[in-house]
Amino acid sequence: MINHLQRWVFQGMMVNQFQHQTYSCADGCSCSYQTVLESQCKIAGSGILDQYGYKAGLNGTWAGILVGIIAGYRLLGWAALAFRK
Repeated sequence: MINHLQRWVFQGMMVNQFQHQTYSCADGCSCSYQTVLESQCKIAGSGILDQYGYKAGLNGTWAGILVGIIAGYRLLGWAALAFRK
């Protein structure tokens, strides 16, 4: 369950970091990622997200999932305390 929490947080961070960014390629126009800007010796951040399979625009979904996971842990903690009593 912890891995799922990290998965949603990591995807959100990746989209936040790369969605609207443009990066320069290394020496001699040697790009690590093939994106639409490769002919300009640049890397589009959206191309990096595509290579990892992350989709932008799902921030509300990720936030909802995180809130659900947190609520689930709180309910489990409450149930454990109630059961021990």
